[in-house]
Amino acid sequence: MYKILVSCLSYDNGQSGISDYINHTIEELSKYHLLDVIILKKDVSIFPVKNKNLNFIEVSDKLARPLFSMLWHLFILPFKIKKVYDLIFLPAGNRRLLCHYPIFTITTFHDLSQFHIEQKYDRFRMFYIQRLIPFFLKKVHIAVAVSKATKDDMIKFYKMDEKKIKVAYNGYDKERFNTKPATKTTREILGFDKKYILYVARIEHPGKNHMNLIKAYEMLPEENKEEYNLVCAGGFKERSEEVLIYARNSKDHSRLIFPGFIPDEDMSDLYKKASLFAMPSLYEGFGIPLVEAMACNIPVISSDRGPLPEVGEDAVLFFNPDKPEDIKDKIVLIITNEKLKEELTRKGLEQVKKFNWKKHADKIINIFEEYHEKH
Repeated sequence: MYKILVSCLSYDNGQSGISDYINHTIEELSKYHLLDVIILKKDVSIFPVKNKNLNFIEVSDKLARPLFSMLWHLFILPFKIKKVYDLIFLPAGNRRLLCHYPIFTITTFHDLSQFHIEQKYDRFRMFYIQRLIPFFLKKVHIAVAVSKATKDDMIKFYKMDEKKIKVAYNGYDKERFNTKPATKTTREILGFDKKYILYVARIEHPGKNHMNLIKAYEMLPEENKEEYNLVCAGGFKERSEEVLIYARNSKDHSRLIFPGFIPDEDMSDLYKKASLFAMPSLYEGFGIPLVEAMACNIPVISSDRGPLPEVGEDAVLFFNPDKPEDIKDKIVLIITNEKLKEELTRKGLEQVKKFNWKKHADKIINIFEEYHEKH
């Protein structure tokens, strides 16, 4: 049993892929190890993992502000760390790092989508990502990339030493959606009983590419649109208003549904009752919703960018995310071809067996043990 210090200040109110990653890795690590978790006071009550091996170190909610959080991590936290820990674990290295690492440190790096998507963030944030992050990342003992594509990006854009990067795929928890009773039916969430095409991602423009998915939907034959609505579930983030304005002005606005962030306990039915899952993202570090959709026994079509082909393999039908017509063609192909639909769902259920949160957590511990055996 090891004693591990974890920083969870990039928790995003529990409403992002990063927070999902934090929940699962801490749940698995705390089954066998002692964890001190640095967390904002406001997040303690919503943090879903609580057990005897988990101790919260609460810090001021003022550190929720990105600039304060960044500076605190870089220049204050490293000098507060006592050498009572075996390991420091930073679950969001693409956001928060330390200026130096007083004890062995592993950080997970999720993606470098900023280098693939123009105008993703403002100039200050891009300077931080392009200049400061790589400087401090190179000092860390080991970085865990959640896909081979992310590892390749770290080598290409950050000139990282390949030996300091280990690949460990994100997991998928088949019990995730059954831990709490649903609070609402899908009918109550969406307001209709019609068939639907589903996309789960924060409403963020341009990275998540909602605009091209909507344009693809608009191109569908009228009989298909009469049968299927388009549901885009997720919290509202950077430049989401541009997506919502476009949707409101669309000729199909009444068929474009934005229910907002959906809690885990209500997601199960939303996935399972969908006729098709579409993931048009311009770039992802891994793509957890893609795996969740396959696990829920629905066919998946996806962008052919980044690690998504690596994660989906032949269980997913891929398209060019820059071409709405290609997205439209793949939607039509799925909803009009029952044999293909059944083949993809069958392959999807096999593919998700490769992804497991316990394996991911074990990899982190194995990296730590292997390093110390050599040193």
